[in-house]
Amino acid sequence: MNGGPSDPEMRFVLDIMLGRLAKWLRVLGFDAAVRAFTDPGLVGSLLAGGSIPVTRREKYRHTEGVVFIKSDRHLDQLREIVSALGLEERNFYPFTRCIVCNAPLRSAAREEAFGAVPDYVFETASDFRKCPRCARFYWPGTHKGRMLDKLAWIMDKEEGRKNG
Repeated sequence: MNGGPSDPEMRFVLDIMLGRLAKWLRVLGFDAAVRAFTDPGLVGSLLAGGSIPVTRREKYRHTEGVVFIKSDRHLDQLREIVSALGLEERNFYPFTRCIVCNAPLRSAAREEAFGAVPDYVFETASDFRKCPRCARFYWPGTHKGRMLDKLAWIMDKEEGRKNG
């Protein structure tokens, strides 16, 4: 399993109550859509279409193919998915999707970012990515380091549980 934006096996559809978790899956490069799991046929159609449904709704706790989330904290939820699916860092393609609308990002010329990002960012950053759907720009900054630190913490915790 390779994971990431080009791997059709790793399409997640998360219940609407898991929006922060969806953002973190997108940070890792996964296709992570959000839907309300209110239609009784939704989970079956998601599974038939190759998506991985993720929910906290008790009625799906024992449904095969559904990732049932126990925690109410988003980083612990992410750790649950990593554990349930046996994901490793090699499965991740960080910072390749828009965390807002889920579209794959494309490289953007620095000049394209002029006027769309803060002046300081334009003057100091050289690597820009742009969402083709919502036109949001992304660049490496201090937030990237903090996100990578959180990911390392999640993976260390996971390794500790496997090895300990």
